[in-house]
Amino acid sequence: MAQPKSDLATISAVAQLLAVILTVAALFFARDVFIPLALGLLLSFLLSPVVNRLQRLGIPNIMAVVATAALAFLMLGGLFTLLGRELTTLVGDLPKHREELVTKARSVAGLTTGVGGSLDKLADEVTDAMEGAQEPETDLEYQSAFERWTDTLLPTTPKSSNSKPHDGTSAKTPLFVQEVKDDLPLASWATTAGTVLGPLATAGLVSVFALFMLIHREDLRDRIIAVVSHGNYVTTTEALDEAAHRISRYLIAQTIINTSYGFVLTMGLMVIGATMTPGGSFPNAVLWGVLATCLRFVPYIGPTVSAVFPLAIALSVFPGYSVALAVLGLIVTMELLSNNLLEPWLYGASTGISAVAVIIAAVFWGWLWGPVGLLLSTPLTVCLVVLGVYVPRFKILSTLLGEEVEIKTSMRFYQRLLATDEHRAWEILRDHFNENHDLNSTGDQVLIPSLKRIRRDHDDEHLSETDANRLFAMAGGLIAKLREHAEENANDKEQESTPEKNTPNLPKVVGCGAHHFSETLVLNLLRAAARCRFDLHSIDDDTLPDDTARQIMDHTPDVVVIVVLPKGGFVQARYLCKTIRSTGFTGPVVIACIGKFKSFDKLFVRFRKAGATSMTTSFSQTHAKIHSILKHHDAVASIPHQTPDEFVEVTA
Repeated sequence: MAQPKSDLATISAVAQLLAVILTVAALFFARDVFIPLALGLLLSFLLSPVVNRLQRLGIPNIMAVVATAALAFLMLGGLFTLLGRELTTLVGDLPKHREELVTKARSVAGLTTGVGGSLDKLADEVTDAMEGAQEPETDLEYQSAFERWTDTLLPTTPKSSNSKPHDGTSAKTPLFVQEVKDDLPLASWATTAGTVLGPLATAGLVSVFALFMLIHREDLRDRIIAVVSHGNYVTTTEALDEAAHRISRYLIAQTIINTSYGFVLTMGLMVIGATMTPGGSFPNAVLWGVLATCLRFVPYIGPTVSAVFPLAIALSVFPGYSVALAVLGLIVTMELLSNNLLEPWLYGASTGISAVAVIIAAVFWGWLWGPVGLLLSTPLTVCLVVLGVYVPRFKILSTLLGEEVEIKTSMRFYQRLLATDEHRAWEILRDHFNENHDLNSTGDQVLIPSLKRIRRDHDDEHLSETDANRLFAMAGGLIAKLREHAEENANDKEQESTPEKNTPNLPKVVGCGAHHFSETLVLNLLRAAARCRFDLHSIDDDTLPDDTARQIMDHTPDVVVIVVLPKGGFVQARYLCKTIRSTGFTGPVVIACIGKFKSFDKLFVRFRKAGATSMTTSFSQTHAKIHSILKHHDAVASIPHQTPDEFVEVTA
């Protein structure tokens, strides 16, 4: 027995949720394997453009990879050597800045009331303690100052004068015994070696992964396509190419931006030191530039942390606040230029991730993999977005994380109708018309899909009869407003080209709906698009077929249009067409059946048997068909003794 569709959907949703949980758990517990693999993949994306460029110059693949890797290792070695030297200099210079730190503490204490005196006294005691730290421990003045300082921070209970030593002579004075373990130099060395060799082992794995991925990148790509594609090689190849292109472009652009930022920051700090400091230099300017370059690879957190260090040094080293304000101004100016000019220019088309998704991805991957996750958050999220774009099952990823959400204009218009936001709905409709300058495209892409959506939601009982009528009335008012807007634009253009143009006698067209009020709204839109081409008269949808046929004969139109807006209406349209023919109307009858149909030929044959001349499936096609028939009718009328039996046309 087959399970109901709702049960299958529930089982599928639960299975997908379990798959997500198992995937996250695997990434967390196997992070020692996945982190080097992800870093190696990231490094291969960064270096692959260089390898490809060397290969295009005629260098073999392995030689190009070795040369690129050697260059990367030399650059990293020089970078770490520079950082080590600068950090050693910084640690050696920190005790020299003690007095300025105490002065800044006193100035901050002086800005407060009540606790200012206590803070100032505490600053004096800190000064005494720091000065006493350079004297021997037997100095009683040092001991007194230090004890007074610790007692101020953490008051202790005074010792009793009659306290007895723990000599073990009685039960009240037990003897404390503490086991002192022998020195274990081997264990101590192993602990230190593990702490040092752990990151080195990770770096070695990353290097090995990156080298093998670069050497065998084509073979790995073919294997991944063969495993993942399931026969759909086109989609898989496009997805891999787009992911590689986005990540490589992002990493290269970010490397250029961060390197430029670090260089400019170093030069700016040097200029500030040369012009605003007594010594003529800013301490460790190169170190802060290199740290800014490295830290800015971490989104959001990195730029903030990289700005804290030079600001802290400017506050602690130089008297006053002028140097600190200059450094702050330099950093703010560079951030504004980088975020608003340099990044948009170098990134060009963005990675395709929204700003909110970048923050969420940084938090998630940071929680999952720590600091390395922050570094990998953007490239990994790019892969997820590309997966959502090319694999329908994961489309939710591109919708939630992508920068450009693919929401159709008709859906946005329908959402505004549901929210009774007529003002915003009109703005959407007007902007679409102004962008395309065509009522036909606005009808096919915005209005008619919205009308069909109202019908569908009403049939599925998502909308009550009252709500559906309210939405139809609102849509009808916006169609009338759009007609006025289109006529104003057309009049302005005609006045610019031919200010005194006379309106000729227009051909007559009669339109009627098959079975629903929404089809009358389509006729109103057709009347708006028919300006200066034909005059459309619509018959009310509640008119009986016999009365409709009599009204058509009274108007003697050139063309009759019967609008069918599915779902339903085919039987009513055929009966109405037969009734019109039975009254003696011999002109062309166009059935505007708006929608996409798998069995178009069968449906058209049925309408032809009922007396229809043509069948159209879109609003723009209907408008074009009426204009074509009227143009042909005028040509036939200009020829003597020509019968109007040549109007039978087929439009798919």
